[in-house]
Amino acid sequence: MRLFFAVVFAGVSLAAVPPASADSIDGRVVQVRLPDQDITLSYVERKSGFTVELESNDGSVEGQKLFVGDGTVAIELVAHPSNGIFLQGNQYRQGDQFKKGSTIKLKPGFKKASALTAGDVYVVLPGVNFELPSN
Repeated sequence: MRLFFAVVFAGVSLAAVPPASADSIDGRVVQVRLPDQDITLSYVERKSGFTVELESNDGSVEGQKLFVGDGTVAIELVAHPSNGIFLQGNQYRQGDQFKKGSTIKLKPGFKKASALTAGDVYVVLPGVNFELPSN
């Protein structure tokens, strides 16, 4: 039996079933840790606008703008109102995945998770490696 819960916070919908969890960084940033599984991207139309959903077998998170990372780095994942999903300036399509064990090469200008501000939603993807740019 799957346990389901949903939370709406500042226009962001969090839906998860264990083992996904949601915490706060310094009481100002919502942090969601998705399970160590493949993560599927979806572009969703809502009354309030378009959102991007990250979904695994056991949890999901949805918002217009999310930050993803490994607990240290943070890169912006955005649902553009007419052009789809963007991560580091690259467009993603409905159904694209962050596969367990895959690597995302960070571009210069990425943020540190500690630099996120109040209201940001930070999604930790434990199955994805984030490679720092070479100098």
